[in-house]
Amino acid sequence: MHPKKVFFVLINRGEMHKDYEKLFKQLEAQEPPAGLFEKVMNRIQKEQQLLTLKRRIVIFSAGLMGSVVSFVFAFRMAQTDIIKSDFLRFFSLIFSDFGIATHYWQNFAMALLERLPAISLVLFLSCLLVFVGLLRHLLRDIKLILIIKQA
Repeated sequence: MHPKKVFFVLINRGEMHKDYEKLFKQLEAQEPPAGLFEKVMNRIQKEQQLLTLKRRIVIFSAGLMGSVVSFVFAFRMAQTDIIKSDFLRFFSLIFSDFGIATHYWQNFAMALLERLPAISLVLFLSCLLVFVGLLRHLLRDIKLILIIKQA
């Protein structure tokens, strides 16, 4: 068996402190590269834009999901109201008796308008409009994120 060897180094801190002072006195002060501040500020601005865009994407995605749900319910409601109002029966007269429909076009148009479930269709079209608007904003923000990340 080998005996354990213990190794101690005694350092005089006073001399070490003086050596560091000499070392740092000999070093020249380094200037930061030209344009570093602008680069850092531009990077911070990009990160802030990305964070804002990511928040907007979350908000638009939630709104898009809500509009899809409301769109489905509005579509079902419009479909049910069109069937209940016999609108399709009157509308099919255009194809079966075109001559009569054109001869009495004013009365025929009024009958169609009376049978049209306007509230259901307005609700359906407004849900569709909200869905398309949110989808447009969502895709625009995703495109901006991709552009910012490539730059």
